[in-house]
Amino acid sequence: MKLQVVITVLTVGLLAAWPTAATPPYTAIIIDSGSPYFVPKSATVSTGAPIRWENPTPTEHTITHMGCLEEGESCAFDSGIVMPNETYTLPGLAPGRYPYICRVHPIMRGIIIVTDNTAVPSQL
Repeated sequence: MKLQVVITVLTVGLLAAWPTAATPPYTAIIIDSGSPYFVPKSATVSTGAPIRWENPTPTEHTITHMGCLEEGESCAFDSGIVMPNETYTLPGLAPGRYPYICRVHPIMRGIIIVTDNTAVPSQL
């Protein structure tokens, strides 16, 4: 009898803890100390798909859309300083091309290409 109660309690607890919605997949971009600096340098994602940059390097970086640096242009994203071993995640972008740089190290450049396709994100 006690065993049945324990099994029932565990079953109810597991069902209550079961996730009700799936976490959307994200496209990971790794910040590297050497060329091409952002890996992958070019990433293609679907509209609204999250994008996450990971900084495993020992230095600070930014992920700054070029529009943020050009007068009269729209600024789509600017991470601010991303410290070593931290991440920066964008929840998603509208369709378009989004070139970006690291403001601390302007030689570091990448591009996000957002399509209106609802397919699973892919990386080029």
